[in-house]
Amino acid sequence: MNRRPSQTELPAHRLPKVMTATEMRKHWLDREVIPLSPILDMTVKYAGHWWNLDGNDAWVRAVDPNAIALYEATQLRSAETLKAIQQKLRVQK
Repeated sequence: MNRRPSQTELPAHRLPKVMTATEMRKHWLDREVIPLSPILDMTVKYAGHWWNLDGNDAWVRAVDPNAIALYEATQLRSAETLKAIQQKLRVQK
């Protein structure tokens, strides 16, 4: 059976290097986009790749391995921090 691969399965060569804000907004509304953190939404993960907002009208796919490593580490730290805050709030109730 032929099925269309999910957006998380798309290899880099099948994705554009630049996407319009309108295109990214559609993916965001379809819940296919994950922001770097709840407050850092100018860098997002879509289709397994990191994207940066360039101004107001374009998203650029990150290709620099150092930048990608930084985004991955920041996402982990952000998730850990959010989890710690949520646990503190539960204890205070």
